[in-house]
Amino acid sequence: MISKNCIKHINSLQRKKYRLQTGTFLVEGEKIVSEILRSDIKVKTIFALKSWILNNSNKFHGVEILEADQEDLKKMSVMQTPPPVMAECFSQKESQLDLKQGKLFLALDSVRDPGNFGTIIRIADWFGFDGILASEDCVEKYNSKVVQASMGSVFRLKIFYRNLTTLFQEALEKNIPIYGTFLEGENIYKDNFKAEGIIVLGNEGHGILPDTAKLITKKLFIPFDQKQKFPPESLNVSSAASVVCSEFFRRRNVNN
Repeated sequence: MISKNCIKHINSLQRKKYRLQTGTFLVEGEKIVSEILRSDIKVKTIFALKSWILNNSNKFHGVEILEADQEDLKKMSVMQTPPPVMAECFSQKESQLDLKQGKLFLALDSVRDPGNFGTIIRIADWFGFDGILASEDCVEKYNSKVVQASMGSVFRLKIFYRNLTTLFQEALEKNIPIYGTFLEGENIYKDNFKAEGIIVLGNEGHGILPDTAKLITKKLFIPFDQKQKFPPESLNVSSAASVVCSEFFRRRNVNN
């Protein structure tokens, strides 16, 4: 049995305020907990069913492991079907941003949906981006839904929270190109551009915000099937991220 105070503490980690106060966050599920082993994240406490502990406890030396039953996990989990294991982990300090030519970053302008944010982290990780530049009003990376949607990529990919206007001004001074997706942009599959720099994706409802848009040096457009009589209004931001990241990856590796 897990104590009521412990369950209350774990539940409090669903709120950003308490994650910041404690310096910890919660991860759920066998896949994501196993990803912790391959990362630099330090684990504080593991809560798991007895069966999971018997098969896995030897992998987590020096970590407190508490046996929980299904009812305990149900009370602590945000998932409909609680997983057999969850862990409270220590947040990492943000690493130093090395903004220079030749690197490739994805910038997120006010992306607030945790599912989108986590999915985009996973996409950028898949295509080997150097990191994500998130505006200060983006959703927090240790939000449980972000962690879940990223499927562990949040532990591998560097994420920097910055004032994008200030950061982009610095990038322009270093002659780093800044790309953005717009309906009036150039066809991403036909235009000639370098596969390096910063690619900006905008807010779910408003797109790239005006203060950010005015600093973009190259506008790109993801084309749709022109034969459609009533095409969709736009792509979801995580869908757009897939297309853009894939095309930049292709251009970077076409001659390799």
